[in-house]
Amino acid sequence: MNPLVVVGDVLTLQPCDYCIGQVVLRLKVTYVPRYANFLASRWVRLEGLELRPDGTPGRERVVMVRVQAIRDAPPVRPVPGVRGR
Repeated sequence: MNPLVVVGDVLTLQPCDYCIGQVVLRLKVTYVPRYANFLASRWVRLEGLELRPDGTPGRERVVMVRVQAIRDAPPVRPVPGVRGR
């Protein structure tokens, strides 16, 4: 079974999918707490880098994300061993 979210995943979150969301947020996950992939919770606390529209990293964020949002729109997961250009 694949984990819900792992470091390196890129999430695209609608404003209703994270606490105090006002705009669509693209987040590259940098930290996932151990419990995130094991508990049947409604919310998960994630840390990551906000990605700008051009894909470059912006500020660091800590967000509470709806678990169902991650299940409904699975993250973009980097392919192991393949580097970007």
